[in-house]
Order: sequence, then structure tokens, then C-alpha cells
Amino acid sequence: MTFRKSPTEDELVIFLKEGRVQLPPLCLEVEEGSPLRRGGGPDAFVRMDWDGRRYRFVVECKRLWTPKALSETIEQARRYARPPDFYPLVVVPYLPASRLTELETAGVSGIDLCGNGVVVVPKELLVYRSGCPNQFRSEDEIKNVFRGNSSLAARVFLLVPEYKSVQAAEREIQRRGGSITLPTVSKVCKSLESMLVIERKRGEGSSARQLRLLQPDKLLDLLETNYVPPAVTDTIRGKTKLSAQAFREKLKFSRRSGSRMVQTGFGSVGNYAVMATEPMQYFYASDIARTLEALGDAFEAGDRFANIMLSETKDHTVYFDERPGFVASPLQAYLELARGDKRSKETATQIRRAILEPLERLLAGDR
Repeated sequence: MTFRKSPTEDELVIFLKEGRVQLPPLCLEVEEGSPLRRGGGPDAFVRMDWDGRRYRFVVECKRLWTPKALSETIEQARRYARPPDFYPLVVVPYLPASRLTELETAGVSGIDLCGNGVVVVPKELLVYRSGCPNQFRSEDEIKNVFRGNSSLAARVFLLVPEYKSVQAAEREIQRRGGSITLPTVSKVCKSLESMLVIERKRGEGSSARQLRLLQPDKLLDLLETNYVPPAVTDTIRGKTKLSAQAFREKLKFSRRSGSRMVQTGFGSVGNYAVMATEPMQYFYASDIARTLEALGDAFEAGDRFANIMLSETKDHTVYFDERPGFVASPLQAYLELARGDKRSKETATQIRRAILEPLERLLAGDR
């Protein structure tokens, strides 16, 4: 599908006037003398006829349809509305099913330019249509803030839920082994705010915007839903006669050679949950050749009696927030297990609780 540029509020009002905003079987018409987006008031007044009855609506147009933007638009439309003379109606480029549900629950009508919408007149009328795909792109957001290096700026809120500034969040990412630019952190935070995952507000006596996690469970769900396993460019199996502790001491030499090393999330599960696993140890390495050189005769390549598996990946997310002993972060362990079989998914719920419960207690204490 070819996406079109998202229209401005002024263009949405023009589309209204031209009759391009419709939700069959209802027929929407702009009333004569409608303000058509004059400063300080509603964008338009429209009428809809159904079964011999006429319903009138006051319209608020918005070019963005993020949760935060839609919530603000709903409240603005409600302020203008005077039921039963005028009911609230919002017009945006696109309304996914989740936004339509939000509108219906709020008792506010909404129509998009893609063919979706809900028209609500309490105790009289309910028209609902969904399933039409989005035809508009958003130029204000990173394509997916929950994947790749951008996801570090989302993941860091599950480690520390509050920051005094975007710079403070960037420093925490760097401290935990991540590499990301300040503009990227800022854009991700803006996206998270628009989804009502975090809030940004100016602190007293400071121009910097403080950041605070609002919905840790929603953030974790979004990271899980959008998770893509790291791209692995090479894999090698082999065996070592060293104990687990002695092998990790050898791995420290690999780190000095410039290759990053960490256990996979699956390989780290024993540090966070109870799950029976095979004796194989799984590791990510940013440079397998350097790792093998550093290990020397401590590692013998081959499938026979293999107890070590090295997977080469340069994906920075797997090395982020590494714990002592080359253990992957609990979040990485959760994301990998949540994509596994039934047993892995059940184990992932243990790690999920371990991630969320401390955050929920901390945030509850701040309220």
C-alpha cells in the first residue's frame, strides 16, 4: 500500500466541506454558516439524517490519531458539545479499532478518511464501521520505536521509571552498555508520550522536561508484540572442558579483544525463573573470529558432545543491560521466552512478574 501524507487540520475541514468525510449509511453535511475553522472555536457544525431524524454535531479536527492526541481531541469536542442540540464529533485521518472503542466508550463520535468510524447518539443511534486499512503515514514518529537501537530508549524505562530529563535517560542507556543519540532518545520519548506510556512535564524551576513511566505493563506488551529476534550472521557449536565459571573467565579475554559477549535470553533463564534446560550454554558474540581466538584451546569446535553454542550478531539490544557473569538482562530473557513454545511462555510469565512488580510498587508509592 502507498501511504499518503497526513492532512493538516485545515485540509480536514476542507474535506468536510467537500463531502469527503462520510460514514454510510449516514449522510454528513456541513451546515451553512458553519465556522470552518476560525480561531478560538469548533472547526465546523454538521448534520446527519437517519430514519426521519436529524442529528447535529460540533466537530473538532485533528491531524494526529495517537492515544494522547485523540484523548485531547475528545475532551475538546466535549467542551464544545451541547447535547441534545449538538453532539461531539472528531475527525482524524485514521481510526484503528482501539481508538474506535475508546470513542464509543467515551460517548463521542469519530470518523476518519479511510472509511472507519463510530457515530453515537445516546439511547438513539449507534453506527460502527472498522477494518479499513490506514492510508496515511505519520511523519512525526520513528517507524517503530520498539525495535532495533531505538528500543533502548523504551527499554530503559523498565529499569528506571523516572528521569529528570532526556539527557538523563540517554546517560542511563550509555551506562548500561547501550549506544544511542540524544535526538533518537527524544523522538522515542515523544512517541511514548503520544501513546500515553510515559508523561513529560516541566519540573519546577527547570526548562528540562521530566519523564515518568505511566503504564509499565503496556510498555512491556508493546516491546513483546514488536520484538524481532536479532539477526544472526554466523553460528558455531563446540565443547569446552572448563567449568561454567572458568569458561566465563576465558570470555573476559574475548571482551578485551573487542568482541562483545553475553548469554542469550534463553540461556540466561535460570537466573530469573525456574525452568529445566539442557546443559548447552548459548551465547551471543559480536565477532566470533575474535572470540574463538581469545578462547584458544578452551573451545573445540564441532557438533560431537557440544555444550557451547556461539551466535554472531551485532544487534546492540542483546548486549544492553548485561548482568554479571555475561548474563542477559531479564527483559531480553522475557522477550525471547515469550516467543517460544508453551513451556517457554509459561516461564516467561515468571520473569514478567519480576520485571513489573517492583515498578508497580515504586510508581504506586509516588502517587
